[in-house]
Amino acid sequence: MSRKCRAIAWVVVGAATLAGVSPALAQGDGPRAYQVVPNGTNLLAAYGLWLRGNQTADSATVIDGGDIDVDLLLLQATHSFAVANKQAAVFALLPYGEVSGNIDFRLGNVRGSSTGFGDPVLGAIVGLIGPPPLTLQEFVAYQPGYALGALAKVTLPVGNYDEEKVLNVGGNRWALQLGMPMAWYLGQSFLDPALTTIELLPSVHFFGDNDDPRGAKTTSQDPLLRIEAHVTRNLNQAVWVSLDGQYVYGGETSEDGRDNDDTQRAFELGGTVNVAFSRNASVKLSYGEVVSRNDEGPDGYMVRLIANVAF
Repeated sequence: MSRKCRAIAWVVVGAATLAGVSPALAQGDGPRAYQVVPNGTNLLAAYGLWLRGNQTADSATVIDGGDIDVDLLLLQATHSFAVANKQAAVFALLPYGEVSGNIDFRLGNVRGSSTGFGDPVLGAIVGLIGPPPLTLQEFVAYQPGYALGALAKVTLPVGNYDEEKVLNVGGNRWALQLGMPMAWYLGQSFLDPALTTIELLPSVHFFGDNDDPRGAKTTSQDPLLRIEAHVTRNLNQAVWVSLDGQYVYGGETSEDGRDNDDTQRAFELGGTVNVAFSRNASVKLSYGEVVSRNDEGPDGYMVRLIANVAF
């Protein structure tokens, strides 16, 4: 393999993420979050995530009457490897930041804020259909097609949480996401400067109870369905863009066994641009906002900036 091809391959790998942001559902995990990479690839990423709307940092938590700012820095480490002749990866993500804003209650307006570490996320993905584990040389020559994987993420309830506060960085509950990321790669190779991908990620989020909420003994939430989709296109070997969409439904909450009749429904649209600055480093900028919702659904917009290094 020539030095030029090797350098281009690392540019492609550096643009992958292999795992997405879980602390906030806004715009989902993002485009090419689970792109195929050479076996043994390691990735380090730093995220800046800014949310403005009625969601908190806790996944799927929507506060009616909330005008909330979420500012997070997230650090993520990912390692890919082979298992039973399938490509797999494990990852860990740690958020830190601030949640602040105003909430309109029936008795008046309340302002709250919280700063500190959020709930960490551990996850894994394994390929079910698609290429086997590839060396860098095999990755360069491989002609992609359809790929399907199985995804699992666990959110650990160890972030900063105070039951006396109306807003918290941590959620004080377990969460589990199970999904089936799939992608259609339309191109001669992963290095094709005109590579197009069509991606779909259906997933379901399950939530544990918060046994120490403000104003109640226990709060619960039903599972939340999320369908995330992306169409991406390479502009050249260093830049690609995407159209992003997401639909969410479900997640009705209850307090002390009483249903709140607040099933969520929302449709979000956005876009992403990714630029590779060196053979193994890239920056990805995404914007998304809610364009349709019911009264109980998430609202607002999201900006996400990811710096990614592969080695």
